[in-house]
Amino acid sequence: MSGDALYPGNTLGIISIDQNGSALIAAAKKAGFNVAVYVSRPQPEITKMADFTIVGAYNDKDKLTEFGENCDAIIYQTPMVDSQVIRFLSQFAAIPQGVNGLEIVQDRLMERAFLDQININIAPYVTVVGLDDVYQSIDSIGYPALLKPIQRGLGEQSMMIKRQSDIGRAADFIDTGTYLLESWIDHTAEYTMTAATEGDKVEIYPLAKLQFSDDRKLISVATPAIVDDDILTEMQRIVRSVAKSLEYRGVFALNFYVTPNGSLYVKNIELGLTSVANVYDSSANVTQYEEQIRATAGMPLHIIRSLQPALLMVIRKKQEAAIQRQWLLKDNWQFRLFDVTNGDDDSLLGFTWVTGSNSLDELEDQVDDTEVWDQPIAPNDAPQDDDNDL
Repeated sequence: MSGDALYPGNTLGIISIDQNGSALIAAAKKAGFNVAVYVSRPQPEITKMADFTIVGAYNDKDKLTEFGENCDAIIYQTPMVDSQVIRFLSQFAAIPQGVNGLEIVQDRLMERAFLDQININIAPYVTVVGLDDVYQSIDSIGYPALLKPIQRGLGEQSMMIKRQSDIGRAADFIDTGTYLLESWIDHTAEYTMTAATEGDKVEIYPLAKLQFSDDRKLISVATPAIVDDDILTEMQRIVRSVAKSLEYRGVFALNFYVTPNGSLYVKNIELGLTSVANVYDSSANVTQYEEQIRATAGMPLHIIRSLQPALLMVIRKKQEAAIQRQWLLKDNWQFRLFDVTNGDDDSLLGFTWVTGSNSLDELEDQVDDTEVWDQPIAPNDAPQDDDNDL
């Protein structure tokens, strides 16, 4: 690793950022790195702390070359960048996260083949290319089922098929290419386990439980989540197994379903830094951003410890007035608000960390009393995307 190490004064490039990018840039600057950012459109509210920013399309080889030549290493904050772009940039700078993991998670079929290969429990699935395939395959998959594009990307959706009459509606959903038809897993809870790996060592954050609204928007993240010891042990084993086989260095997460009878299924793998893992800013001794920088720089990973229970509440634009009231009232709430001038009522406005008690139940009761987030948890038959939606 020593030959690939980064030191203060080196330039770290960051590509494919979202609203969490400013926290990653701040962590890199705190560690002493110069920071270069590549974005496809100007986002000064996120990139203003960077030393320089290049704005260009992901297929603009001249701009990408300029970016790569000015960086010592390049990382992606989210996996929403074509793996071929990262391969191209590898001509000019080190790619600590590698490309293999990115190629796997961007292709649902490759991801499931990867999980199958390391004997991890996932929902039954088949590949389909048209309505005839769906009609022929649905008996083996069963109802309800989810129809998903093979390639992950911004804006793509899943379609729930609850009965045979729903299949006809898939004519408007299936365009061209290959799709995945997957059994719907009835579940009582969804969890995320975030970890960091530097190749040999894996550090795992405390388990987090997710709560969604009825339209699949993330409401809250609670940690440390309590599950049976055997389920927690199996989750940790799966995370370590994925880390060992993925050829990836950095922060990643696995999302899980737990069924009514206690069976465990892996929903998907997420590479990079997630909004969900922001919960550890106040509940753990090291943030996901700091751990990502350590993995990138070739430093040993920080040993992760739980400091206190925490609720991360997602704030949307429609809740702005209510949050301003809580801003003046709550002495145990912390806030991170984004500059959102445009956008609809469901646009992400920021996050609130609720801490100060050893009981998650007490924290949840305090949040419920404010009635800011008075939305029901998603029913088990709600349509699901692979990725945690914001």
